[in-house]
Amino acid sequence: MAPFGVPEIVSAVAAAGSVLDAGCGSARLTLALADAGAVDVVGIDTGRDRLTEGRARVSAHPMGARVKLMERDFDRVLPFPDGRFGAAVSRLALMIATDPIATLRELRRVTEAGGRIITALWAPVNDNPWFALPRSAAAAVVGPNRADYARAFGRLGGLEAATQVHRAAGLADVHAETLRETLDFQDAVALWTWIAGENGHVRRLDAALTVAKRAAVLDELDRLVAEHRQSDGALRLPRAMTLVTATV
Repeated sequence: MAPFGVPEIVSAVAAAGSVLDAGCGSARLTLALADAGAVDVVGIDTGRDRLTEGRARVSAHPMGARVKLMERDFDRVLPFPDGRFGAAVSRLALMIATDPIATLRELRRVTEAGGRIITALWAPVNDNPWFALPRSAAAAVVGPNRADYARAFGRLGGLEAATQVHRAAGLADVHAETLRETLDFQDAVALWTWIAGENGHVRRLDAALTVAKRAAVLDELDRLVAEHRQSDGALRLPRAMTLVTATV
């Protein structure tokens, strides 16, 4: 199954032959763009471990020849000429930009006139209990300082805030919408185990917990997720992402 939001991003730029993926991580979206028909896809990121993972994925992929991954920082001027790409995308990265407006302006510069810029951001924390509740459970046991991770989560994710920052960057035809899905888990232990596998912050925190502290976190999480427990005892938690489409 494609990662949350990837099909919608790919569909929005399906007509573009060249695409920049800003904050590409391990290249799952980057390769999905190539699979959809883009023949020139460049992914940039500052995370060397993620890029290493991405390069391994690209080298094993049938469409890997269409993809190039580069270690570059979208907080800086990008090493591309004006109008280099037919479209630009960024999934769950803009929220960590030092100056999101400047980052979007740079994406606008390297995208051709009339091209589309598509960004995806986590919706506000309250719309994402799958993330918020494990963090709250950890904070209750180990203290708010140790659990004060991923503070950028949900930044700019409200529809109005997302729209405003794209317009401030000089983009046109800005439209923001909320994508929603649900995540199912057998219980609080399964939720914690999954998020520790997905999120490096949680993984490091989990590794540092004593057996007793981990048990306490799981007990607190089991209490917090009660409202999301189904009749069979399993958990169903909503997840929300803000998708923004705009034109250069």
